[in-house]
Amino acid sequence: MSQAMRLLETVLLWLSAAVYGILVVLSVLTTCFKVGFKKSLSWKVTKRPACLDEKILGTHGYLHLEDVRIHYVASGPEDKPLMLFMHGFPEFWFSWRHQIKEFQRDYRVVAFDMRGYNESDKPKGLAAYSVHKLMADVKQVILALGYKSCVLVAHDWGGGIAWAFGKFYPDYVDKLIIMNAPPGSLFKRLIKTNSKQRKMSWYMFFFQLPFLPELLLKVQDLKSLADIMKTTGMDQEEIDAYKHVFSQPGALTPPINYYRASLRRVGGAVEYDLDYKMPVLLIWGCKDTALSTIIPDEIEKENPKIAVRRIENANHFVQNHDPVAVNKIMREWLAD
Repeated sequence: MSQAMRLLETVLLWLSAAVYGILVVLSVLTTCFKVGFKKSLSWKVTKRPACLDEKILGTHGYLHLEDVRIHYVASGPEDKPLMLFMHGFPEFWFSWRHQIKEFQRDYRVVAFDMRGYNESDKPKGLAAYSVHKLMADVKQVILALGYKSCVLVAHDWGGGIAWAFGKFYPDYVDKLIIMNAPPGSLFKRLIKTNSKQRKMSWYMFFFQLPFLPELLLKVQDLKSLADIMKTTGMDQEEIDAYKHVFSQPGALTPPINYYRASLRRVGGAVEYDLDYKMPVLLIWGCKDTALSTIIPDEIEKENPKIAVRRIENANHFVQNHDPVAVNKIMREWLAD
């Protein structure tokens, strides 16, 4: 890419961010006038709910990688193959609780908090959240757990990293299962060429701004976060688990830094095709309001060998919204 084109991209990125920033400020001010400034701009740390410590979900532990400490939850026989779960935004290991319970008899199941999330370390700066750093974490987690490879299951941001990891570290992935996450190269193309996806991704541009994204999520005691999780059918205790994690001091900036680092190509661009060595399954909740259904369509066109299974009435958080369907699809595909 020429220097002029790169400069133009940067200018357009910040113009988009500024426009969405103004709209969000107006929205926050409107909320403040409706419910009161004190209520809108106050938040507290939510108490840790009991569901995060259910014994059936596994044992909590920490892995000391090269530059971060990673928190994980593990269950299932240690002599079974490793099934490793990677969450998305705004989530953490708990988003895989339904799959943990389903597969812990047949696999050593491990769900970990990606760097910057929950009980894992939260390094400062955008350089700590490049795709290269995040892929290196996955490799180190597999090895630190005592395995050479795994069935890798990932959603949203975890899925974006898993698409790349499967290409650059194929020997570490026996089978790849991804849910509602686009491959990076395809998504970059769609952002440029598909107006529908560009509109759906408005928050990614807004997240480039400092302070405002964190403020928006905090308004009315993380109401927007709670509203998102309600769409999946979670009960209040489960919603409180998410509020507990993201109400902690400094908990919001590192996850948002994933978006900041990605759109600014921190660490260098990561380009790859969809020709994978291992079997790949894509599960797609078709009621996704952040990602267009053109994404699974394009993936099928680019590589018909990738198995694509659509769940028509599930939203973006498909593994939570319809865990029965997701678990059934996974079981049938893994058995083939």
